[in-house]
Amino acid sequence: MAAPRFYVEVETEALDKALAEQAEVVLPPKAAHHAGRALRLRTGEETVVFNGTGRQWRGRIRFDQDGAYVALDAVETPEVEPPVRMTLVQALVSPEKLDWIVEKAVETGVSEIVLTPAARSVTKLAGERLEKRLQKLRDIAVSAAEQCGRNVVPEIRGASSFKEAMLGTQADRRLVLAPGAAHGTRLTGEEKSVAFAVGPEGGFSPEEIDLAEEAGWLAVLLGPRVLRTETAGIAAAVWLNTLTGDYGER
Repeated sequence: MAAPRFYVEVETEALDKALAEQAEVVLPPKAAHHAGRALRLRTGEETVVFNGTGRQWRGRIRFDQDGAYVALDAVETPEVEPPVRMTLVQALVSPEKLDWIVEKAVETGVSEIVLTPAARSVTKLAGERLEKRLQKLRDIAVSAAEQCGRNVVPEIRGASSFKEAMLGTQADRRLVLAPGAAHGTRLTGEEKSVAFAVGPEGGFSPEEIDLAEEAGWLAVLLGPRVLRTETAGIAAAVWLNTLTGDYGER
């Protein structure tokens, strides 16, 4: 059984120092509560902590009335990231769907998620409401990384407009998933990074597709069936992982 994993906002240098000095790292209150109450861990059980930089530190957990602590005894850099860096540009959709999309995007190896308004988006977010939503989604991303074994937590950011999302997202290949596109998905095999743009319910408008193509994106069909907005980006990530060897023998 895999050791329970917890995200800590601690600098790598501080974690390495704690390891060298056989010192303890304090778990955040939420993680400590989850460890003791939900997982019912006991003092002395093996635990893993990570800070989103790609490495993880193993140690033994200890509880007292004030919280939970991990005495580090090993550091590892497991190979769990996909060979190609993936960015998901996701049009704003309902909160429930967006929560699910972020969780599954983390599990499938997406490195960056960009939320963008779109002409057909029913959900509208800006200013303080957007920042609060982004923080909740970042918490979901942390929990998903803890669960799936990733040591990198994807960046999640919001674009103020669809044009900003298209111009501000960089990758070797940038694909807009569009049911009416003339081209199928295709890669050269040389890409180190790929971005997918997924529209809201009803897809991107023709004007948005034109804008994306003017910005250097390619409108493509992912397959012969029309996928829901909450399915399309995840299916694209799985397709790319299969194509580049992340799924199967590595």
